[in-house]
Amino acid sequence: MKKTLLISALSAALFAGNAVAANIIPINADPAGQGLNDPTALAPAGGNPGVTIGEQRRIAYQYAADLWGAVLVSPVNIRVQASFQALQCDAAGTVLGSAGTSPIYVLTETGKPDTLYHGALADSLVGQDLQNGAGVDIISRFNSSYGLTNPNGTACSPGSGWYYGLDGNTPAGKTNFLNVVMHEIAHGLGFSGFGSVTTGAPLAGYQDIYSRFAWNNVTNQGWYQMTNAGRVAAVIGGNLAFRGPIVTSQVPLVLDEKIALRASGTVSGDYSYGTAAFGPGATAANFTGSVVLVNDGSATPSQGCAASPAGAYTGKIAIVDRGTCAFEIKARFAQNAGATAVIVANNVNALISMADDASVTATVPTLSVSSVDGAAIKAGLPGVNVTLAAIPGRLAGADASGYALLYSPNPVASGSSFSHYDTSTTPNALMEPAITQTLAANYNVDLTPALFQDEGWTLTEGNAKIAGCDTGIPVAEVGGLIIGANVIAQNNLCQISSANQTAYTTCMTNFRTKLRAGGLINTTQAGKLQACVARNR
Repeated sequence: MKKTLLISALSAALFAGNAVAANIIPINADPAGQGLNDPTALAPAGGNPGVTIGEQRRIAYQYAADLWGAVLVSPVNIRVQASFQALQCDAAGTVLGSAGTSPIYVLTETGKPDTLYHGALADSLVGQDLQNGAGVDIISRFNSSYGLTNPNGTACSPGSGWYYGLDGNTPAGKTNFLNVVMHEIAHGLGFSGFGSVTTGAPLAGYQDIYSRFAWNNVTNQGWYQMTNAGRVAAVIGGNLAFRGPIVTSQVPLVLDEKIALRASGTVSGDYSYGTAAFGPGATAANFTGSVVLVNDGSATPSQGCAASPAGAYTGKIAIVDRGTCAFEIKARFAQNAGATAVIVANNVNALISMADDASVTATVPTLSVSSVDGAAIKAGLPGVNVTLAAIPGRLAGADASGYALLYSPNPVASGSSFSHYDTSTTPNALMEPAITQTLAANYNVDLTPALFQDEGWTLTEGNAKIAGCDTGIPVAEVGGLIIGANVIAQNNLCQISSANQTAYTTCMTNFRTKLRAGGLINTTQAGKLQACVARNR
């Protein structure tokens, strides 16, 4: 992340002009023939009318920019640089994208310490372009190797790859590019802290607006009440929360009841778990039974990367260690040996969301537990039974007091720790450290707008309008629904991609039909939307 610190303080008096939707402008930083300019032919899919890889990437990026632009208010253009590069893709993990604010400003507000703000947010609060039209506000990068073979002959997540559709219907094994762009732009808009997660030191000695709301439940201290050493411990403490009042007020509206993996028999206790992007969702009906440790007879028998004897786990829930092969491969081998469900014990004390693998198909429910919890379960074998059970009064992804949890695994996950919601969040959130199949950021961005409001962003109020015509569809609703923003983004796309009025009307009519069929708008809203489309000539 490029950090430009302007030490000269600026007034943080809120801009008092008319509220206008933000205009987010993508800046293509790729050379000809590469990345966003890739000329390789690709058939239109998922509502993306582009006919090349590059064109579909540009359309999806602009769609994401229009979505966030519709949700947020700013009198200043927000410039977002985008490019494709060969990011990390190895045994340690795959980086889909990265982003951060380009300038960072110190804003002075009466009665509060001088505070660091992301560039676009500072512009919005002050009401002027603090760069005077020069440079960009956010720099984003995306993995050009994902799903492909690198020049050195190694494959990056073979069988996977990007899906450029705009409909949220991501095919199995693919990653929704729109979701990733929405995630990365959000980091640059304000969803990130600036201090060091390895030393605990604040950037240049200043507080930052995101970290101001972080709270350590272990020591019962705010982020800036702790020493550097205290912050280092908090980042790996597994109990770090975001105490912004608007986020907190919406937590009960967004998060599901907390469900734990409950053990009984020789071991008793409730364990948090991570979910898988493959197989059926885990429920009490399909995830109840006695646990058996995988032993495939190989040099690393408990990792389950080779076939186990037929019937070895019949009717049992198999627990397998992380390592060597993909999660879905482990689940498939256990399934082939009769397992009805699978638990993956992590190799660090943290929860993970498990990606699918295009080379196999597992059809048993699979969950992950931390290394500590996995060791506890394995220590009690044989004689451990597990099931899924609700914890009354608790929400998945919130602490006992109802504050949203931040990602704080042990050890530190570089680039992920602290500046994400926790992986225990259910339903899966846009700003968790992993992009999951269940996300549909074209319609729902959950608690992200609430966090932006806590930092000082203003959200667009009222309904989506097409050429001044009120569609009756709210742009952004409490709890993260952004159906109206989706209408605005789609209208922009239909206008640009349609050769004439008839084509535009058809484009928007098809879109309206999908929204209505999905229950995302009601009959009255569908009628108003169609009337606005007819008037937009």
